[in-house]
Amino acid sequence: METADVVVVGCGVVGASVAYHLGRRGAGQKVLVLEREKAPCTGSTPLSAGGIRQQFSSEVNVRLSRLSVDFYTRMAEELGCDFEFEQRGYLFVTADEGTAARMRENASLQRRLGVPVEEVSAAEVARRWPYVRSDDLVLGTFCPTDGYADPYEATMGFWQAARRLPGVEFRFATPVVRIEHEGERVTHVVTQHGRIAAGWVVDCAGPWLREVGRMADLDLAAEPIRRCLWNTEPFAGIEGRIPLTIDVDSGFYTRSESGGLMLGLANPDEPPGFNFVVDDDWLPVVVEKGIDRIPCLAEAEVNRGWAGHYSTTPDHLPILCEVPWLRGFVSAGGFSGHGFMHAPATGLLVSEIILDGGARSVDIGALSIERFRGDAKLVPEATVI
Repeated sequence: METADVVVVGCGVVGASVAYHLGRRGAGQKVLVLEREKAPCTGSTPLSAGGIRQQFSSEVNVRLSRLSVDFYTRMAEELGCDFEFEQRGYLFVTADEGTAARMRENASLQRRLGVPVEEVSAAEVARRWPYVRSDDLVLGTFCPTDGYADPYEATMGFWQAARRLPGVEFRFATPVVRIEHEGERVTHVVTQHGRIAAGWVVDCAGPWLREVGRMADLDLAAEPIRRCLWNTEPFAGIEGRIPLTIDVDSGFYTRSESGGLMLGLANPDEPPGFNFVVDDDWLPVVVEKGIDRIPCLAEAEVNRGWAGHYSTTPDHLPILCEVPWLRGFVSAGGFSGHGFMHAPATGLLVSEIILDGGARSVDIGALSIERFRGDAKLVPEATVI
């Protein structure tokens, strides 16, 4: 029977990062990555907006982001790959006094944790980012070390680097059908091609996190929620590349992409499920909210759209832990839209869980699955777009 020290389920950006960070430790472990598709990065990862930010309301998310930003700034050199992290910043704006107060609290937390976030007035927004309608604004926050990148480039960088490391193997077109356990310990992973004895199983299945968990008789509290994005043709009105810009009040966000802009806005009535059809009925709402904050969008022409999925938990925080009642099973998902931006930190922390007996770089106690047990009050991540 085939054996592996660690089986990683899923070869999106998180799974590839986990494989890389385990392999680079050189601990003599056999790491086997199983992906049901025929190639890496063919699921949810390449469909994301590619944002990378440190402006969160929860301390653990800020810390995950700081680790990941540090890695992404050196990724091309460290991994020898084609990857560009465009640190053009994230700009959040609001016209609501109550929201502004919360944004100031978040900015104070972020600065305490070492994030160089600025609070900017409406006049400052008008001067620095004139494409934004600012006459009604109360506050903006801007972090220049935030930005965006290509999720496909990042995944391929991790994959190519990991496959060069001894002990790491990737196997495609190999769907997992069952995860076996004896009592409270993982023992085997079963695929369509056979049975593999495994000491550890890492669930990096993204929106399919819960489905993989069910194969091990676990219920991981994460649901797939469709999110749609659209690109415009190049148009006049905005000069150069812009920060990823969020109107907090409406939820509309945009960034530069392919000479035009990428547009997004979550539909609050979107039901859970694996719907991959672009919701063009929602596009008029996106455009209306976009034009209200960025008037020059009225001159833009949308040229294409696509649908991906967030893996969303009840508190919008990931489930990142070894499951206490199933030893050897690690959940690395439920990022609620932040999987790409937190992939480097996740890979590092999973390697620490497996090789060091627990996470060392960041205290991730708040991300344990145990928070969903009992009557404990959840404290959700508030900065989700």
